[in-house]
Amino acid sequence: MVQSRISKAAVIFTAVLGAAPIVKASNYYVDPNYTGVNGAPYGIYTAAYSNIASALGAVGGVTGVPAGTSATSPNYIYFAPGTYNTTTGMTTPQSLQYSQPNVDFVGMTGNPSDVVITSTLDSAFPNSATSTYGTSGSASIQLKGNNESASFVTFANSTDTPYIQNTIKLAESPTGTFPAAGAGTGAAQTSNAPAVALLLQGDEQTFNDVKVLGYQDTLYSKGGRALFNNSYVSGDVDFIFANGTTVFNNSQINIDSDHSGGDITAASTAKTSSNGFVFLNSSITGNSTAGNSVTDPHNAGNPNPTAANSMYFGRPWYTQVGGDAGTVFVNTAIASVGGVSIIKSAGYLAWDTTETTASNPNNGGNNGNPAEDSRFAEYNSTDLTTGLPVNTTGRVTWSHQLVTSQAAAYTVDNVFSESYPWYGNGYPSTDTDTIANTGLSAAGTGSANPSDPNYSWPAFWGDRNVNDEKSAEAASLTNDPGSYSDPTWSLGGNWDPTNQLALSAVEVPEPATLAILGGFFIAPLLRRPRRRTTA
Repeated sequence: MVQSRISKAAVIFTAVLGAAPIVKASNYYVDPNYTGVNGAPYGIYTAAYSNIASALGAVGGVTGVPAGTSATSPNYIYFAPGTYNTTTGMTTPQSLQYSQPNVDFVGMTGNPSDVVITSTLDSAFPNSATSTYGTSGSASIQLKGNNESASFVTFANSTDTPYIQNTIKLAESPTGTFPAAGAGTGAAQTSNAPAVALLLQGDEQTFNDVKVLGYQDTLYSKGGRALFNNSYVSGDVDFIFANGTTVFNNSQINIDSDHSGGDITAASTAKTSSNGFVFLNSSITGNSTAGNSVTDPHNAGNPNPTAANSMYFGRPWYTQVGGDAGTVFVNTAIASVGGVSIIKSAGYLAWDTTETTASNPNNGGNNGNPAEDSRFAEYNSTDLTTGLPVNTTGRVTWSHQLVTSQAAAYTVDNVFSESYPWYGNGYPSTDTDTIANTGLSAAGTGSANPSDPNYSWPAFWGDRNVNDEKSAEAASLTNDPGSYSDPTWSLGGNWDPTNQLALSAVEVPEPATLAILGGFFIAPLLRRPRRRTTA
């Protein structure tokens, strides 16, 4: 078999008849042009596959890529350029789930746009006579293994929302087709519906130089910890959501501005977790995605949107069990239109009137004060074009502006450190780790005032609502963080993602180009170096 894409890199020839290249057991290969047997050895690779579902073990009779040895000795899955629909090869189209730990997904060119992992699964589309796919079932891919990572890859959901909304009003099928109008085989969808590109449900997952593309509910962070470094995430409604602890470092967050009123986050951070979504040294843009070849192939989006003062940082997902939204923006450059920020002056949006109406018996006992169910804060927000500070005087009263000393605590290392004293003097005195870090001898009151000796991290906590709408934790909580337990992550303990990021500097091997020439077996080993990036 001859590899059709020949690199210009240096070639090493093995001119000994029958000599085989050295095989590194941790390398696997996926290429839509591969015509061999899925799961069979290929050149220097342990196994090769023509589709991602086979590679991840979702196709019957094909052995997928197994778990790696550790986070620092993972198995690599190298993807040749191409578009990979995650349902290809499946008997019944469904969300692709992968739970093997210690595995890295790597795009071979170093450009995430060259490798697109996607689907047209839609939460509104029926998967049987009695049910629809739902939010989780709409995910193109679900990464559930600890220490799963990716570099130079695009994760997308290609459900063509603009075309659905503006043209036929029917959900797209999982195979990428639209039912005939009036045929009754498609669900009505006159507005955005969840169509998840990437669902994370493992711990210690690192994403370096990736893109995540979709509209509503693009990135589903479901528990655990994840880092997105030098990456790009685009969507429109609640497109980074749920209860994970996820940091976006040196990244671009794009709110699709084809319509007004979009919001970036819908956090449902557990009350016992110190942080939810943290954005560090990143930018927020409001670019139209009209004509995007992955998410708007029919060019049905609005190419000339007006995004000024129409978007939000996020809203708290109160109705999620244990929801106590934690979202922080530190050193964020925000785009503007005509000198007006694309983020509304209020900054944040309430989920519904339940949490803002004191007399509502279902408001969870927060007296109509969303601050008791949310932890929203920002620091040093600037205009993306001018670099000047953004006017934050109009922010909702239940959000917070951090002072410099508070903002300095938000680093990648600190956010992922279980031993960092995030709860400060609001933490229980019986917690030995916290006593060792802070010198506490008694639990504090959970004060949100940094000059108060009972000051509590995060700085904007103060008294908390103990009985939110669906809290499963209410019985064990009181009105201050003094009784809260350690953050409950899948593995627990401290996590330093530096080593996982460093692995992105390894060289990318391509399959051996095999040829018979003059009676000799020639096996060039082609290698293309990958870009080195750091957090």
